[in-house]
Amino acid sequence: MKGLQKMSTKQQEMLSTLSGIVERVAGVPAEKVLPDKSFTDDLALDSLAVVEVAFSMQEETGVEIPEEDLARIRTVQDFLDFVELSAEPN
Repeated sequence: MKGLQKMSTKQQEMLSTLSGIVERVAGVPAEKVLPDKSFTDDLALDSLAVVEVAFSMQEETGVEIPEEDLARIRTVQDFLDFVELSAEPN
């Protein structure tokens, strides 16, 4: 849990949203969705579930996650970082 202490309030809010989506889509308990967890290795999501999570997160945040970027996202933290950076005004 020490990784949560380094997160911004915005990232903690996004993590809460993301963990709820992962729980709904894949049945993984929200409390297991932590920044250092891999979607495939630790949380056992298959590629379809990852796409569903990304689509749901896109609906929640308005941040589009192109397929080529999604392919590079491995961990929950990667996902949070991508959404946060993409949501920032240019």
